[in-house]
Amino acid sequence: MKNQTSNYLYLGDASIRAGHTTLRPWPDFAATGEISKEADRIVCDLLESDDPLAHLWRAKIPDAVLGMIRTFPRCLWRALLETSQLHPRYFLQWGGDCPALVALLALHPAERQNDRDLDRMAAFHSDRTRRMQILGLPPTRQAYRILSKLPATECYPVELRQMREALGDKTRRRLMSHLKTITSETLDTLQLPAEFLDIHLLGLSRCGQPPAQCGSVAELCREIAEFRQAMGKLPHWPYRGKKVPLSHLVQVCNALEVERALGDDSKSVRFPKAPLEGISSSKLKIAPLTSVRELSSEGTKMDNCVMTYARSILDGRHFAYRMTHPVRATILLVRNPGHWYPVEIRAPGNKHAPQESVELVFKWAGTTPAGKEVPNDFPF
Repeated sequence: MKNQTSNYLYLGDASIRAGHTTLRPWPDFAATGEISKEADRIVCDLLESDDPLAHLWRAKIPDAVLGMIRTFPRCLWRALLETSQLHPRYFLQWGGDCPALVALLALHPAERQNDRDLDRMAAFHSDRTRRMQILGLPPTRQAYRILSKLPATECYPVELRQMREALGDKTRRRLMSHLKTITSETLDTLQLPAEFLDIHLLGLSRCGQPPAQCGSVAELCREIAEFRQAMGKLPHWPYRGKKVPLSHLVQVCNALEVERALGDDSKSVRFPKAPLEGISSSKLKIAPLTSVRELSSEGTKMDNCVMTYARSILDGRHFAYRMTHPVRATILLVRNPGHWYPVEIRAPGNKHAPQESVELVFKWAGTTPAGKEVPNDFPF
């Protein structure tokens, strides 16, 4: 790693001074002087850097402790270093069994380190029930098991706050008890109103290639509910208790957006004339999607977000096609000055089409004879 500590002053007691901040080494680690987010950055540099001074400063930190700290988000490293020196063995045990407990203990809100350490020591040496009480958590085995489902990599301050809030709610606690793993996305979804929540919804994630307009599962659900509310549709969230795939929710959101923009008869709206004629030959079969209804059907069958482009197609900025041979794919053209360019060629499930098919589409886009079937000896 690049030397990041060369401007720091190494003191006789093995402390390091950076500007107006002094950092004592483990197992008496403390930050004194001007403490800010800059101190967090300096600690991270010292725990990662190959600089000889950094090696000297962290020399007494056991490798297992250092490795455990590095599994957590960097924003917690200074607090975790402070926490780990109180009882390294328990720190490692907690970090493996229930990292969120370690992270919550590290984020103790007291301003003075002595006050933080008193509570931390009490938590380390208490039984599970007392430990949870010290951290302000429900002192139950169920709450502990839920907390243990959040991996160290997801223990950011925001996620830990969301976890604490969710544990305080009976409905959300019951749902979380059925999950194998809890992630930042799970906790984000748990912020939705209780009438949205069920185990199927919490199991959805943006794995694979999420639609660009879907920032999160929770955001998508809110958009659907807002569209339905604006259009007077009841209930605002009709999917509770139903096992609905994420792709279907995306299609629903896209359709509602178009319906809201174009009116109740949105699906019967036809698009402008296709900029390129379709083609039907032994090598290639492509047909334009001529209406909102056809576009919606294509998006549903192909499990993609082409419906998002309905408004843009009506405005003449894009156009979409259905390819049925040599492979099944959805083609999206974008209007450039003087020509139309194939910007997306997607197979089912929003996967990339084979390269051979992509090359055929590009040749078609530049050479299709208007209104004529391409002969078998056409130059592609």
